[in-house]
Amino acid sequence: MATTSIADKLAKLEKKIAKREKAIADETKELDKDRAEYNKLYIMFLSDKFKLSGKDLFSVIEREHEQLEKLREGEQSDDDADSNSSVTDDEEKQDDTAVKPSYAFPN
Repeated sequence: MATTSIADKLAKLEKKIAKREKAIADETKELDKDRAEYNKLYIMFLSDKFKLSGKDLFSVIEREHEQLEKLREGEQSDDDADSNSSVTDDEEKQDDTAVKPSYAFPN
């Protein structure tokens, strides 16, 4: 008798789980639709704000992104150049800060 009770509970839970999985799948599908609509409206808003067509807006964003990437690469290059400075550069820095006598030796 206890076996039947457990089997009944398992069957009920299986139905409950299946029902919830379907509800989650439906909600996920609805959420994806809402996100797509939100993104579409946001692009339309930006297009109106900057007075650009969708294609022109995409081109501007793409160009700005490329410039940002170039800047990032440039920053890394500058950092690399600083870390790889030669001894000559260090000596020049020391010469700039060294105390120099105000007198000259006679020839």
